[in-house]
Amino acid sequence: MEQDILDRLYYGKIVPWENRRGNTPEMDLLSGQVDQDIQWLKKVLGDKEKEVLGHLLENASELERLQVCEGFKDGFRLGIQLVVAGLGGEKQP
Repeated sequence: MEQDILDRLYYGKIVPWENRRGNTPEMDLLSGQVDQDIQWLKKVLGDKEKEVLGHLLENASELERLQVCEGFKDGFRLGIQLVVAGLGGEKQP
């Protein structure tokens, strides 16, 4: 069993972000509010300001992607440490 999951992970058949649960009601609410605010800004801003807004949104999205990836790696490392501790391995700092 454990080899099967390692093979699937190695060959890219396990994609964690595809298995995540749907949005919570709080996430849906915030997402809707953000979308409304962006649409309002696009209506009232000039062309140059819209360009800056576009860059801001792209950079915020990239930053979020990097933060989520780092959070995943931190969680994975912690999970491995818990497994090692549960199997009676060495203590981890």
